[in-house]
Amino acid sequence: MRITSAILGVFALFAVFLLAGCGNQATTAGNSAANAPTSGNEAAADHAATGASASEAKAKSDEEGFEPLTLTDASGAELHFDKKVEKVACVVSLCVDILAELGMEPVAIAESGVRTIASQAEFYGDKGASFASIGGSFFEPNLEDLVIAAPELVIGLMGVHDALREGLGDVAPLYAANPKSYEESIGILKQIGDVTGRSAEAEAAIARFRGKLEQAKADSPHNKKALIMYGSDVNFAIVTDSGLGGTVLKERAEYPWKVGDPAEDPYGEGSIPYSLEKLLETNPDVIFVESYSFSPDTKPLSEQLSELPLWSKLKAVREGKVIEVRSPIWGDGRGTRSLGIMLDEAMEFLYAGQS
Repeated sequence: MRITSAILGVFALFAVFLLAGCGNQATTAGNSAANAPTSGNEAAADHAATGASASEAKAKSDEEGFEPLTLTDASGAELHFDKKVEKVACVVSLCVDILAELGMEPVAIAESGVRTIASQAEFYGDKGASFASIGGSFFEPNLEDLVIAAPELVIGLMGVHDALREGLGDVAPLYAANPKSYEESIGILKQIGDVTGRSAEAEAAIARFRGKLEQAKADSPHNKKALIMYGSDVNFAIVTDSGLGGTVLKERAEYPWKVGDPAEDPYGEGSIPYSLEKLLETNPDVIFVESYSFSPDTKPLSEQLSELPLWSKLKAVREGKVIEVRSPIWGDGRGTRSLGIMLDEAMEFLYAGQS
């Protein structure tokens, strides 16, 4: 789900969870030498030894080509890596976005929104349903499941998963992320690309995203007023021009939504609670709605708002320009692939039929 200071303030639904340390220790498989061929299979043994030597040589070559590095995450924690990371566990949707861009697969993923985005056609499709599960809640992922997955890196959300660092201990380092602009999303992708030995893939993904931005800029008449709003009920919030989605849309459309009172956005995330009365003052041409549900029978946010008299007075409502978008991508993905999808879909709805 989208986790911002605004949504925490608006809905007051969440509390800080303290994660207990986990005493379980990961186990390792036995040495393959214990299953060595018998003396009657000398040829097979020679062949196996040759293959093993080749494999060891490649592994050594890979390690020799990796320069030890230190990453600093959004929380300021420094993570040191002496070898290339190949196994990553995801407890936040951004992690899935990053790995998809790098051509990697997660060793395990959290459920709910993380599983949802992994199963989207633009990410892993049906394969997303088969990744090993990290149980528990979004706020408190199951440490035992993480230990069993034996990751070399866990990527989570700053402000939500920080306590995992202590719980994980020596199992794996935690990289806490919280991008607030698309440039920060790009920076995170570059860091993870470096530590996984996939810098080339990261640069290619960044080039694709920047290409989309430039193409959208060239194709945009810039004459439509857009808004991203989100919530689970009529006490909604909006993404301003300093929020992650706003940093993308404000360059391709008129996006006049700003943080007027810093007290409404104490963590600088660019999302603030709003009202229909205030919305009418600016009256957007197109409204993109991210609906979040806490029960199976929850109506989409736009349907709930349609029961309020002021909703029908909005220009976007009168002209049928209110679009329910895929919240796991628009609100939770946060990476270059999700932001690129957001941009494509926004351009289609904003300027369809315009030259």
